[in-house]
Amino acid sequence: MAFSRDVRALQARAQVAELAARLMAEHGLRDHAVAKRKAARQLGLPEGHVMPSNEEIDAALSERQALFQPEERANLLADLREQAREVMRVFARFEPALTGAAVTGAVSEHSLIELEIAEEASKDFEQFLVNREITYKIHDRAARMAYLIYSEPADVLVRMVTLDARHAHAPRLSLARLEKLLAETGP
Repeated sequence: MAFSRDVRALQARAQVAELAARLMAEHGLRDHAVAKRKAARQLGLPEGHVMPSNEEIDAALSERQALFQPEERANLLADLREQAREVMRVFARFEPALTGAAVTGAVSEHSLIELEIAEEASKDFEQFLVNREITYKIHDRAARMAYLIYSEPADVLVRMVTLDARHAHAPRLSLARLEKLLAETGP
């Protein structure tokens, strides 16, 4: 019977991923953890249930958009990446790395441009924003500092990360790699 329990757990995990993806797409949730908790609660799953990874949710979001909005998704992704390139050029001296939806392709109309820069550059970066009169708000979440920069069409979230963290987890693109990708995919 352990086999059927494992199958049920995998099915529940997939259901959480799909519902979390829907919540992110339709309600503009940006935080994977919040989307997972809401999805699990709506599905009536017990606290502490094994949750899907952020990558599983992004995959479910991409599948959903490919199925329901393929052209819109492709246009959103292209637009987000173009805007990311322009933002990264402005911040080039801080060697930003693009992360999040613009890299994975799991975009929605609520997606942000997510960048990471070295934590040691935070004071210089903040002074750079002030000198250029760029409006921002400081976010400090789980001891991770970030700047939310208001921009059109998508806002920009710049996270401060340690060098170790920058090489550790999520997929990321340098400005050079983003420009290469945009040249390969074309308009």
